[in-house]
Amino acid sequence: LLMKKKLIIFFVLFFQFNFAIANTKIAFIDMNKVISNSKPGSSIMKQLSDINSVNLSKFESETKKLKEQEAKIVAQKNILSEADFQNNIKKLKLEINSYNVNRDKINNNFNKLRIDSINKLLKLINPILINYSEDNSISLILKKKDLVIGTSELDITDKIIEIINKDIKQFKIQ
Repeated sequence: LLMKKKLIIFFVLFFQFNFAIANTKIAFIDMNKVISNSKPGSSIMKQLSDINSVNLSKFESETKKLKEQEAKIVAQKNILSEADFQNNIKKLKLEINSYNVNRDKINNNFNKLRIDSINKLLKLINPILINYSEDNSISLILKKKDLVIGTSELDITDKIIEIINKDIKQFKIQ
């Protein structure tokens, strides 16, 4: 008798759980595609690329100057006294260390800017996703990168990109 009750309770719970899952509408979105293909996302990527290009050109010119200084010091090795030569090497090492610290600082600031900009865009996209899910009775939206498999009918990426392109006209990095 106890076993029958447990079995009946199990089947009741099992069918209620399956019924709940059957009524749940699920969709997925490729956020990388949204960021790279939407107008505001591609605008952010272009702005970041421009900033990175400026940073890289500064790094290249500073590296070139430091290499020229090193070559000049090496060329003067036989002309300068040992003390002057060692003094010039110490100055160069200090400049190289300063350059490395500055480069790391600029790279860290750039990475922070990239992350902050994408997060701000995602905060603008979130209400769009909420409205879309409410309008289309979607209970759950998953990130495509977290899925193993899903049918293409569940992919709402292109629809969301269209809405984003209409609703978010411009995104300027600060």
